[in-house]
Amino acid sequence: MADTRKPKPKPRPTGRSQPGRGAGTAARSRQPDKGKLARGAAARRQEEKRRRQRTMLWTGVAAATLVALVALIWWEGRETPKAGNRPVTPAALAAGRQAAGSDGVKTFPEAGRNHIDPSQQPSNWNSNPPTSGDHLGTPLPPGVYDGEQDMRAMVHSMEHGYVVVLYKGIPEDQLSQLRQFAEARNGSKLILAPYSGLEQNGVALAAWRNLENLQRVNMDVVQAFVNDYMVPGAAKSVAPEPNAA
Repeated sequence: MADTRKPKPKPRPTGRSQPGRGAGTAARSRQPDKGKLARGAAARRQEEKRRRQRTMLWTGVAAATLVALVALIWWEGRETPKAGNRPVTPAALAAGRQAAGSDGVKTFPEAGRNHIDPSQQPSNWNSNPPTSGDHLGTPLPPGVYDGEQDMRAMVHSMEHGYVVVLYKGIPEDQLSQLRQFAEARNGSKLILAPYSGLEQNGVALAAWRNLENLQRVNMDVVQAFVNDYMVPGAAKSVAPEPNAA
């Protein structure tokens, strides 16, 4: 007898049991997105490039600032070269003395060179202004002074080979000439200061044991006196301590 039962239908395979289609989809879903990876790498490279650029920029700024600072320190600390002492011809000196009302340089005997206390006054000065004699233990530094200075200190400076230019009651244009001359030799053994003790208005050029009085400023006369008596290079200087500061 024939079998009349209908065969049971075969179950349809589910997505989990299909190794071909289902498994491939799942595997692909677990793999990283190559596009995202590429974009991330590009972003990191771009950020690294910007970081290097910022580093280079700040390094350049720091280097430029350092160079500018060094240049500024050098510029402010540099010394302005002193003006040269030009020679004065005998003819120019003679004409200058006539114009200045000068009788020339007078030389005095050495009056002494002992140190005294600030409470003491010398009794052996033999010229006005003094060019030797007892004086303070500390000399006056070189420079241009607007007010009167202690003559006892200036005599000590003369002992070291300084030239001291003193003035009283001269016109402003003449004083400007003296200032310009002294400032151009800043740091040299040269002092410019007012001195009310002069016997008359005018200028006194003083060095150790040597003195020239002028009724008016004449720069040839001033230059010639500096050439002869300001150490170093002073051919006529008799300062006892020319190597002292």
